[in-house]
Amino acid sequence: MEIGSIFIWWLILFVFGLVGWPLAFTLLRHLPDRGFALARAMGLLLVGYILWLGATFRLLQNSIGGILAAMVIVMAVGLIWRRQQARENGSMLAWLKQEWRYALTVEVLFGLAFVAWVFFKAHNPNIETAGGEKWMEIAFINGILRSDYFPPQDPWLSGFGISYYYFGYVMMAALTQLSGLISTTAFNLYVPTLFALTLTAAFGLVANMVALYRRSKNTESASEPTIPQPMLTLPAALTGLVGALFVGLMGNLIGVLEVLHKRGLLPAEFWIWLDIRDLKIPPTGPGDSWIPDRFIWWWRGSRVLTDYNLAGREQEVIDEFPLFSFLLGDVHPHVLALPFVLLVTALALNLLANPVSIANRTGEATSDNLFDKLVGSVRQSWQTISTATGGRIGFILYAIFVGSLSFLNTWDFPIYLSVVGLAFIIWLTRRSSPWQAALLPGIIGMATLAVTGIILYLPFYATFQSQAKGLLPNLWNPTRLPQFFVFYGPFLVAIVVLMLLLSIRNQGWRKSIGWTLPLAIFGPLLLMLVVFSTVLINPAGRGYIEGIINNPDVQAVIGQASIGALLQESLWRRLLNPWTFLFLGGLLGWAAALAIGLLDSAANHNESTSTYDSRLVEKFVLILLLVGLGLPLAVEFIYLRDNFGIRMNTIFKFYFQAWVLLALASAFTVYYASINLPRLAWQIGMLLLVAGAMIYPILAITNKADNFQDEPTLNGIAWISSQRPGDYAAIKWLRENAPDNAVILEAPGSGYAAYQYTGRISALTGIPTLLGWGGHQSQWRGNYDEPGRREPDIDAIYNTTDPVQAQQLLKKYGVNYVYVGALERERYSPSGLNKFDQMMTVVFQQDDVIIYQFQ
Repeated sequence: MEIGSIFIWWLILFVFGLVGWPLAFTLLRHLPDRGFALARAMGLLLVGYILWLGATFRLLQNSIGGILAAMVIVMAVGLIWRRQQARENGSMLAWLKQEWRYALTVEVLFGLAFVAWVFFKAHNPNIETAGGEKWMEIAFINGILRSDYFPPQDPWLSGFGISYYYFGYVMMAALTQLSGLISTTAFNLYVPTLFALTLTAAFGLVANMVALYRRSKNTESASEPTIPQPMLTLPAALTGLVGALFVGLMGNLIGVLEVLHKRGLLPAEFWIWLDIRDLKIPPTGPGDSWIPDRFIWWWRGSRVLTDYNLAGREQEVIDEFPLFSFLLGDVHPHVLALPFVLLVTALALNLLANPVSIANRTGEATSDNLFDKLVGSVRQSWQTISTATGGRIGFILYAIFVGSLSFLNTWDFPIYLSVVGLAFIIWLTRRSSPWQAALLPGIIGMATLAVTGIILYLPFYATFQSQAKGLLPNLWNPTRLPQFFVFYGPFLVAIVVLMLLLSIRNQGWRKSIGWTLPLAIFGPLLLMLVVFSTVLINPAGRGYIEGIINNPDVQAVIGQASIGALLQESLWRRLLNPWTFLFLGGLLGWAAALAIGLLDSAANHNESTSTYDSRLVEKFVLILLLVGLGLPLAVEFIYLRDNFGIRMNTIFKFYFQAWVLLALASAFTVYYASINLPRLAWQIGMLLLVAGAMIYPILAITNKADNFQDEPTLNGIAWISSQRPGDYAAIKWLRENAPDNAVILEAPGSGYAAYQYTGRISALTGIPTLLGWGGHQSQWRGNYDEPGRREPDIDAIYNTTDPVQAQQLLKKYGVNYVYVGALERERYSPSGLNKFDQMMTVVFQQDDVIIYQFQ
């Protein structure tokens, strides 16, 4: 294993932490750890942003020089801003002298997590086509590495830029350039990097929550906080580790079920009732082992939920969680964004902890003119949110970080904008009387942040296309509560305990539960009906619904081809299985009532006159719960319509982020309940649940690494060298000899086919080809128009025996190289391939591979 390369990579990440810490120290000055645990993520994102923006406007080149220039800019801005704020924020060196134990803990955690996952990846390094998106991801990385400016070229559609949220790949490509590693080796360091960044970010965020809570207990009777305690107290450190465990290391409860199923325990009726794919087939008898050995059994951890269409056929549902994603090893946007959603969540906590007082302007009127009032409200909201985020520089940084989520993983932008927006609204309530007066300026401030975040990434939006086609109602697939509990079980128990404790401590929630509960339960149902009505009004939407009800299999279920019959069947299925949405709606309504109760209590006790909120951590946890519970509740009723036409992707994206938010809230609950309940009983009960959830990672990691018996390597395409040596040698030759602007022709993924050994040369070199995986292009661009035009031309180039026709088509697409390997020989006619010997020069030949150069 390449020890030297691993050390260099870690050292580069350490430097990014140094680059980012001056800004983190100033921006996150209201957090006890001053953003130390998030410095690497902050430095990496800001350098990536400046590099991307500079390369987009051709002010910087996508090169080592451009990356170093971006690093200098970030470092300089951080040091200058910190110097301007030195009196208020103190010295970084003084902080380190006091908190060196905490800093050392963060560094040790990062180092151990990084090295451990490098060891894991080295034992399953293959960049393969089946069972994941690695082929696509390495194509993006190589496309970016071969692009001097942005948007980067799409290796799977020559002449076009990448139409995807590719910001995370820009950051990984920057690390690759600085390290000097080949992309297919660096690829296996991406996930360990993200794993370590995620664990340290979760650790720091939860440790900050505990430290702030302990500080609030010391200042509950005072108007100002007392002298801050050291960050690294034992409760903060232990709970921070629980946060890292819950967010990034723990699995769902499928591991318990896999073990019981393998052992042949529990009656057949139970497995049929549970209805989880593979497990619903009852064991034939008592087993002789506890260890599951079914082929890639660990994959089912991401397929706990089971949906059916109206005809009773299974529909694919993806319900990944962070550990599964790290295990799978795909460097997909939801994984690339993970450390940065935690960074934005920390920004929300930092905002809420801001003790700066603002003038109470509630009810202030500047003009009788409605337009003037609106302009005044916007101006005041801008000034207020600027104060809340640390001034103009702080606001711009907040907008960069929040806005980046759309470029990293677009689904995350509205989710974490909501987290920051709710934190801003609650922060405003300290100076609003009544607290409801903070709602409008809070919403305006949230919109200001959102608009600014979009403006800062306008070049991305200008070239981005999407397969999204609006919202659809989830009419017939309510999630079964047992499956939901298998996925979120430990978190659900912790959440209920937390809410019970909050209810006992503050009785104000009783005043509002009468309307928050019905709203949370019936509001989503009403939203589904509104979406359904909107779909029917739209001709395309009505055609979609009519296509469903005209299906003979569907008619056999609903009785007749009518919308009324479809709604009747939907209502019946809801009545038969209402428990998940009732449970989620109940929790959401309860959490909303608790939040309102805390706000009412603060107003009644004149807490708004204080610059420090003694209940800020409880309020922050309730924000996490409101958004975290709202996500799975929403997908019970609506989902985003895409090329798949089912709720698979919406569940995937929403459940993943709900896991993060509920994990953070649950980690804090471990501490909160330990000081408010009989400690031993609570900790034993939670320990049993966590132990059950840890069965999955313990067994799955070993299984995925094949018991760590193979020789470790970080070369992601070593398998190609043994199985397809001609392709391996050709890839190496093209990397070394093909110019940056070259275009190569190879066999594409036929039609919508993907996850096959096609598009391999373009993916592994970054040299654009006419068409790679066509189905993915359809998903990225929302249509199959351009791939559909190119497919017959590609066939003609390979199959025609007319050299003139082939030359005309090669010139049309600017092709420089034609690739003929085993795949091309299988697909195209020998007579068509033979013509290349007469019309082009052979520049590479080994085994069954020939590369022709067209001039």
